[in-house]
Amino acid sequence: MKDINFIKNIDNLGRIVIPMDIRRKLQINTGDVLSITCNDKDIMLTKYSSLDNNLKIIEIVKSFIETLDIKVILANRECVLYSNLVNIGCKLGNDIRLLVKNGNSIKLQSNEFVFGENKVNGIYNMLPIVTNEGVIGSLIVFGDINEKGYEMCTLLAKIIMLELNIS
Repeated sequence: MKDINFIKNIDNLGRIVIPMDIRRKLQINTGDVLSITCNDKDIMLTKYSSLDNNLKIIEIVKSFIETLDIKVILANRECVLYSNLVNIGCKLGNDIRLLVKNGNSIKLQSNEFVFGENKVNGIYNMLPIVTNEGVIGSLIVFGDINEKGYEMCTLLAKIIMLELNIS
């Protein structure tokens, strides 16, 4: 990708505007939370999600997978954070990204989704992960064709949200 450079003034309240070209390139949307860090001479803005790099959440999901023998995808709004079905870090396909972004709850549906190079199809349950940051991701449980699949998905999503709101 080609670098985009701008020179911007800071207003009297200390604000700067992030140009539309940069927001589009990095998929920064209205309402997204940014982390601000600095060193001796640089200021860095990074998209922030309490779900990203949260090892405790990953351990909770791993425990559910091992104990209940379920197929799970935990995703933020852009990529897979943890899964026993697809590669971790792969980008969400457009259809699934839209469902995650909109915070859709889906019960016992059948569909095919693209995650990077991977295609996953079958019956799934999907619930949004919602915190005070808004919808930050989704939990998708595949393969269970009865009510228990949705109940497991609901329980795991609630545990994740509870942990995120406590941390």
